Amino acid sequence: MKRIVTLILLLSFWLVACGPSALATPSVHEDALSTPTAPATETSAPPTSTPTRVPSVTPPAPTLTETLLPTLELTTLEAFEPALDVWDGQPTYLADSQPGFFFRVKFNPRVWGLTEDSYGQPALGHREIEYCIIAPVGPRGMAPGMQVEHDTRKIGTLFFEVNVVLSQGVRQFVTYQATDKVIFTGFQVNFVDEIDACLADAESVLATLTSIPESQATPIP
Repeated sequence: MKRIVTLILLLSFWLVACGPSALATPSVHEDALSTPTAPATETSAPPTSTPTRVPSVTPPAPTLTETLLPTLELTTLEAFEPALDVWDGQPTYLADSQPGFFFRVKFNPRVWGLTEDSYGQPALGHREIEYCIIAPVGPRGMAPGMQVEHDTRKIGTLFFEVNVVLSQGVRQFVTYQATDKVIFTGFQVNFVDEIDACLADAESVLATLTSIPESQATPIP
């Protein structure tokens, strides 16, 4: 009887000592059912995009265009025109000319018309080449930036001083001065297009230059 009591007491002590430990220890099965901890995920900042540089486009500068004067109003071409008509006027260098004398040039009225230029002075306007004009010209200066090519040529019976005025290498107009030892006068030939044809026709007119007494001059209508 004593042995049985002693075994019961030892068993009780053993259960007291081991019971809490056994209850506190989870089983492998319980660990498997527990909520797993998500592994740490390495996060990286989204790549920073480098902005694309858009080259600035400078708009082209406006092209400057020269405003041309209105074309000249030419005299009406008559049905029966003479082969040559005359244009008489005062020499442009009066101090170097004998008093009482005018210049005279002859022109084909089918090619040229006697009119007034933009300054209101008599001039010849070409009937087929717009802006091809012969007008008297006297002493004058040149605008800044202009270049002048000088030449002396015989046109008709007289020697003319020919001055070609250029801007950046482009012909702008040509002046002609001549004397027949009675008068000294000058002319300016203006043009826009067909420059060589305009100058050729103008020089055919200047080739007829001569002086006449004022009393014989034909008044300009």
